Amino acid sequence: MPAISTAVATKPDTIPDDAYLGVRLFKDSLIYDGIMLGFNHTASVNYVVDEDAPYFMGFGKVSLASISGDGMDLAINKMPYKPGMEIGLDVHAKASGIYFLSVNYEKEIPSNIQVWLQDNYLKVTINITVHNYSFRILKDYPNSFGAKRFKIILKGGGQ
Repeated sequence: MPAISTAVATKPDTIPDDAYLGVRLFKDSLIYDGIMLGFNHTASVNYVVDEDAPYFMGFGKVSLASISGDGMDLAINKMPYKPGMEIGLDVHAKASGIYFLSVNYEKEIPSNIQVWLQDNYLKVTINITVHNYSFRILKDYPNSFGAKRFKIILKGGGQ
């Protein structure tokens, strides 16, 4: 009698474990902040003490955090990759002005994965692996910054 396999067929991640993506918020070469998005098929989308690093707002002129599935601001956010996944960003600045968001680091991100930035305030979506995104924060308009303005959308790898 042939052996019966108990293995469950699963679709493998299209981003390898321990791949990283760096996202940066900046005004110029002296005023900036950044986050790391890490990928692992066993990671949780929620904050986990041994996987992620919470974001602590300092005294800098800008601040950028990713938002975990359970709403925590993170500096390092590890998660499993799913095509079309969305990652919220929490963006702040001490002063009104023009700022930029960009992908500034990639480690083992496959070339078929595209990183899109959705601006919910201006209703714009742009591939930020190709272009930096320029936007304005207006301190008198709370919708121009904070946790609801931006999200990263990862496209490709089976979409």
